[in-house]
Amino acid sequence: MTKVDFPGRDKLVDLLAEILPSGWAEAVARGDEAEVLALRDQLDNPAVVRALGEAGWVAPHFAPGHGGRGLTREEARHALTLLQHWEVPHVPRGSGLPLAAPTIDQWASDETKARLLPPLVSGVERWCQLFSEPGAGSDMASLATTAFRDGDEWVVNGQKVWTTFGHESEMAMLIARTDPDQPKHKGITYFGLDMRADGVEVRPLINMAGQVEFNEIFLTDVRVPDVNRIGEVGEGWSAAMTTLGAERFALSGPRKKKRKASDEILGGKPLHEVRAKAVQTGVATHPVGRQDLASRHIEGEVLRLTAQRSRDRRAAGLAAGPEGSISKIAKAFTNQRLQETAMHALGAAGVAWLSDDAGAADWSEQFLRTRANSIEGGTSEIQRNIVGERVLGLPREPDPFKGAAWKDVPRS
Repeated sequence: MTKVDFPGRDKLVDLLAEILPSGWAEAVARGDEAEVLALRDQLDNPAVVRALGEAGWVAPHFAPGHGGRGLTREEARHALTLLQHWEVPHVPRGSGLPLAAPTIDQWASDETKARLLPPLVSGVERWCQLFSEPGAGSDMASLATTAFRDGDEWVVNGQKVWTTFGHESEMAMLIARTDPDQPKHKGITYFGLDMRADGVEVRPLINMAGQVEFNEIFLTDVRVPDVNRIGEVGEGWSAAMTTLGAERFALSGPRKKKRKASDEILGGKPLHEVRAKAVQTGVATHPVGRQDLASRHIEGEVLRLTAQRSRDRRAAGLAAGPEGSISKIAKAFTNQRLQETAMHALGAAGVAWLSDDAGAADWSEQFLRTRANSIEGGTSEIQRNIVGERVLGLPREPDPFKGAAWKDVPRS
């Protein structure tokens, strides 16, 4: 890796030498992946992320006091590239860094940023998302959770659903209705909610793979300090669009290098594992199986290039375009197709295996998990509507209640 200077580079290198096992840098320099993997087993990942976050290196473009070091985006890119080159874990678990942090940084007051961002970037507080409701999924703007101001606090009541890892989170991104007399896209306010507060009840939802990943959340007279408000009162929909744009970007990106299935946000087996399984079972030598694997490779490359185009737009300072929706549709479709190829490679072993075969069940579990890809983060049907309207110029779906106060719109 060519050395690129940026403010504080020597301090970052010194910190890495302090928190990483002896020999890590040398193994990376040699390209010794086996040694890096062996050393990785010695790491306490949350402790490494916390040390980097507290020193401002997880989000170095944030201001000092807001969890960063005040670097320019270009300088921050060089710093993060160094961390990636060294293969250092530097992303806190949960939705905080990819989804909440950009929204807080863009919309919150300096006081709110100073309160919410430092524990977020260091991983001390893990974040989840409280947007969807039983009656407000695809039409999220029709949400019915309410928040009424009481002095320096807001009192929240309502129900949220499909909250990923809500049972493991300390904080949440919450949108709630603060003015029912406004049309549904108005009168919504965005908050950072403490999941440990009185009145927050978390109930697990077990998915078809038998995993506890999602939750439904009941909010009963939960008090949220006004300093946790993200953006102006009544302007929460605009802030929520920042979060949803970031979510589509996160759900549409390429697979991680050498990832394990459990590391991938959408679940499923990576292509190299599916290819190896197809070789093992003999499917890869069959003309149809070989063509299937080639198609999965091509789809993955097209997706990677599309995601790169989106990243290049962001790096150039351009506003996010519809490519987030396009990539999100493609990622869901591509990942599901890849897991179908995996099941084809397994054959009967995909539905029945010996009880002492520890890894066999994981293939089916990962296949089942990916059926949610076309639902989570905005259904593929809704994303196609966005593409139709913003790319193809098709007319919007007629809305007979457009402009009406939320309280006057009928709800089932």
